[in-house]
Amino acid sequence: MAASPDRKVFQAAATWYVQFQAEPPTAVQRQAWQNWIDSSPANLDAWNQMEQIQRNLRGSRDLSRRALSSTQQRRQVLKLLMIAAGTGYLGWNVQQHTPLSNVWADYRTKVGQRRSIDLTDGTRIHLNTGTAIDVVFDNKQRLIRLREGEILVRTGKLGDQRPFFVETLEGRIEALGTCFSARHLAGVSRIGVLEDQVRLYPAKHPEQARLLVAGESADFDSSNVGAIHPYRATQAAWINGQLIVLDVPLGELLSELGRYRAGVMHCDERAAGLHVSGTFRLDSTDAVLANLQASLPVSIDYFTRYWVSIKHNG
Repeated sequence: MAASPDRKVFQAAATWYVQFQAEPPTAVQRQAWQNWIDSSPANLDAWNQMEQIQRNLRGSRDLSRRALSSTQQRRQVLKLLMIAAGTGYLGWNVQQHTPLSNVWADYRTKVGQRRSIDLTDGTRIHLNTGTAIDVVFDNKQRLIRLREGEILVRTGKLGDQRPFFVETLEGRIEALGTCFSARHLAGVSRIGVLEDQVRLYPAKHPEQARLLVAGESADFDSSNVGAIHPYRATQAAWINGQLIVLDVPLGELLSELGRYRAGVMHCDERAAGLHVSGTFRLDSTDAVLANLQASLPVSIDYFTRYWVSIKHNG
């Protein structure tokens, strides 16, 4: 298990973050930040962990630009981030939820990487970006433990009679001769079924199991299974390196695209509200951003290779 980030290094990363959120960096500041990132792997690790906290606290007003309009408010946000690091908030969201900390996983992918593995029972598992899993097969069951990220499972057809489960923090998913996806989000697991059926077992109340059939999706936490929604094959297009969307807000598209590249993509509110449709290549996020700039009234600025700003031109 990876150690928590050094406090001084993390404080430096948090300071850069708060400063850049308050106002766009100057050329001198951008170069100084880049020099800091490049000077040590620990600095880059701390910055990536800073980004992870930002994602998990995305809904907090304390981390919005409006909250950084004064020196006092910036200090308050910096204090919030340091408290998060010091009170164990990083424990699951960073130590458990980054490829760095999942170094002991049986199989894993880095940010932007995808891979497929074939298991001894004929099952094929696709691992999406930033994913880590363990494979635990014994005499009684076939178990995939999803530590982080997203997988698509197509169970084997070799007649293996042992039950097949995917386990997350929230509970278990039993495969009933099926093809399905499982994704870990903050506090919930999201399951989508492409073929046949799965059964969801919340960890605290397995008696409240829920059956999902092909074309259905649901989120569940350790206590309950949420509402059932439609699930389309296009939602699993990432296994072919594609992100397919139809009339979604740009902010939502960028949130998904951000899973496949290191660093931060900051989008202002007006740009985030623009709607977009299309098929985008996940292995070329810079090209996707260029296409968005060509087709939408937005400008895209690269302050560094880890910091991209998207703004509405109006």
